[in-house]
Amino acid sequence: MAVFPTIEADAYRTVFPAAITPYLTQRAACRPFSRPQQTMNQPRNITYPTAVVILIVALRVAIGWYFFESAQSKNLDRSFSSAGFLSQAKGPLATLYQAPLPDWHGFDRLVSVPRFESPNPHTPGTDEWDAVFREPFSEWQEQIIFDFGRLSQKAAAHFDLSDEQQKRADQIFAFYEGQVFDYLRSNREEIAAYRHELARLRDWQAATSAGDVPYQQDRIVAKEREARVTAAGFTSAIDGIETQLREELTRLASERGALSPLPGNSNPLARFDRFLIVTHFLIGACLVVGFLSRFAAASAGLFLLSVIASQPPWIVGYSTIGYQLVMFIGCLLLVATPSGRWCGIDHFMPTISWCGCCKPKSAQMRTN
Repeated sequence: MAVFPTIEADAYRTVFPAAITPYLTQRAACRPFSRPQQTMNQPRNITYPTAVVILIVALRVAIGWYFFESAQSKNLDRSFSSAGFLSQAKGPLATLYQAPLPDWHGFDRLVSVPRFESPNPHTPGTDEWDAVFREPFSEWQEQIIFDFGRLSQKAAAHFDLSDEQQKRADQIFAFYEGQVFDYLRSNREEIAAYRHELARLRDWQAATSAGDVPYQQDRIVAKEREARVTAAGFTSAIDGIETQLREELTRLASERGALSPLPGNSNPLARFDRFLIVTHFLIGACLVVGFLSRFAAASAGLFLLSVIASQPPWIVGYSTIGYQLVMFIGCLLLVATPSGRWCGIDHFMPTISWCGCCKPKSAQMRTN
């Protein structure tokens, strides 16, 4: 049976002659397959069972509370740093994740280089023996002292030190230069062992069977984790010495009166950590109280997606991301449902009409 387009009764009178208008009007009204058309501004109501509504709202509150608790624990832990997470990133995006990490005076470039340790063949006390002894850390030591010297020059220019203060500043610099040398010399064996283990790790990773043997993968992952912990000990010790140098120079300049503090180096990692804490607080709070719940769920999903992307499952030694994947799917469900309007502040907010500018002309004429 042919389906006729829906035409209003008034339209028949204007298009067709008066003689056949009653017939066409009756034919259009009695079509068995005709349906009332839905206008663009007519709402589509989807009914959810009560149990589904309760479970989705509970899911929203649970995910929000997880983010809020995570932000609170990070904020209370003054030693919190995302350096560990960023340094463990793998895959094609690893460079992007590791960009905010500090340089630590070129530690990765100068120390984190595989090197097999061998006995020193020279006579102890000679220059040759001392050169071989200092070889595991000599380049890093030179870079640290160079950076400390630039810091002292910056302090002298920033505080406008007098001649007497400049002499004392030189003495402070010499003292901490000795501190660096003493630390590196006393930890020479640990640094050499660290580089030796990196060389072993490189050989394990280069083995053709490394990706096929499960226990070999576990050894590689454990060795990488051990190397990161060892490296963090070296860099944190040097960072502590640099902090003491800054405090000494600032204290020296403060003898002349209240001065602005010595500006520090740009630290993208600290800004990233602060951004992470603030966004976790906002996401968690919005999901718990149901305020802008869909936007908050989308933000939480993007964060979880970034965590998942940092550990691609096809890379050898990737970390398990099971619960992040489950939470990510939960966030997608929250984006697709109006959980904030069911139970939350969104219930009291006005509905935003995305099609208000696209009303049919007839509706616009009736409105006017």
